[in-house]
Amino acid sequence: CKLMKKAFVFIASIFLSIIIAMLYGAIDNQFTYTISDEFFTEEIFERFGFVQYGRDAPRLTASIIGAWSTWWMGLIAGFIFATIGLFHSDVKQMIQSIKGATLITLVTSLLVGLIGLCYGFLGFSRFNSTCCFPLEVHNVKNFLAVLEMHSFSYVGGVLGLFLAIFWQIKEIRRNKRFH
Repeated sequence: CKLMKKAFVFIASIFLSIIIAMLYGAIDNQFTYTISDEFFTEEIFERFGFVQYGRDAPRLTASIIGAWSTWWMGLIAGFIFATIGLFHSDVKQMIQSIKGATLITLVTSLLVGLIGLCYGFLGFSRFNSTCCFPLEVHNVKNFLAVLEMHSFSYVGGVLGLFLAIFWQIKEIRRNKRFH
């Protein structure tokens, strides 16, 4: 029975991680669309093949693209966290471990993304000299800040994944000592 519960938690965790990642991407794109709609209308909609639809329903399109851009991170993180969670002695610890790891990854991605936003706003962007050509961008500063936030967020997601893995392993070791 314990094995069946762990199997259910394993599968459910992967699906929930995908949904959480997709929601994160959709919400992140709404936030960044507010800062620079041009980042989406001049760059992202074309990259994803949503030029006309993006102009007709830009907010919805930004959310769809955000979900499409992040689901795979949820799949990877969910699979890794659930796999590590299997090493816990009971289902409750497994669930706590997966929840903690997911939270660590989300918070790290968010914080590193916000650092990227500041980095872009402060003029440190590596794209300052080559920005936007041949695009017609009117608010270059906001465009670059959002560009950097998106780049930094992916780095934050990977960093958060590794931090969460180390945290999960530490928790397994700590729990084994007390049992």
